[in-house]
Amino acid sequence: MRTLKILFLLVLLLLGLPLLGQSEEYLIKIKFSEARLFLFSDREETIADFPIGLPMLDPKVVPINGEVMRIERNPYWYPTEGIRKAYFKKHNKELSVVVEPGDPRNAMGVAKIIIAFKTPGVHPLIRIHGTNEDESVGQRISRGCIRMFNKDILVLIEIIDGKQTRVLFEK
Repeated sequence: MRTLKILFLLVLLLLGLPLLGQSEEYLIKIKFSEARLFLFSDREETIADFPIGLPMLDPKVVPINGEVMRIERNPYWYPTEGIRKAYFKKHNKELSVVVEPGDPRNAMGVAKIIIAFKTPGVHPLIRIHGTNEDESVGQRISRGCIRMFNKDILVLIEIIDGKQTRVLFEK
C-alpha cells in the first residue's frame, strides 16, 4: 500500500499536477522510538513515512526543532576528522577530506538535507541524507545524522523542495 501511495505521488509530481491537499508547508518528524521519518502536511495529514538509520546515541536534547535550509542532490561529503580516523582504523586506508559525488565511499548517498537548527546545543552538521550502506537503515549506527535509503530520500526531496519544511526530532 505504501508503495502505491508513493508511486501515485510521483506520477502526480511528474505530470505537474497538484497533489490532493497539497500545502506549501510540511513537517518532517524523526521518531527515534520507531526509527522512522514521517512527512506531514500543514494539516497534520501523514503524506509519507520512511525507515531510517539513527545515531548510535540518543540526542542529548529532545525535542530538537529546526527547518530545512537547503537540499543538495549528488552532494560532496566532508567527513570529520573523527570519521576519517575511524575509517582508517577500520579499512587501514586514508579517507579524503572531500569525497566526491558518485564515489562509493560517499556516505551522503544521492542527496542530503541541510537543517538550520533552532534548538540550542544541537551539532550544526547533523543532516538527513541517503546512504552508501543500505544495511545501516534501521540500525543505530551513525555519528549523528539520519540515514535513508537513496530511493526514499529522492521521493522526500521531490515533495519538499522549494517548500517551507519544519523538522522535529523526538523520542
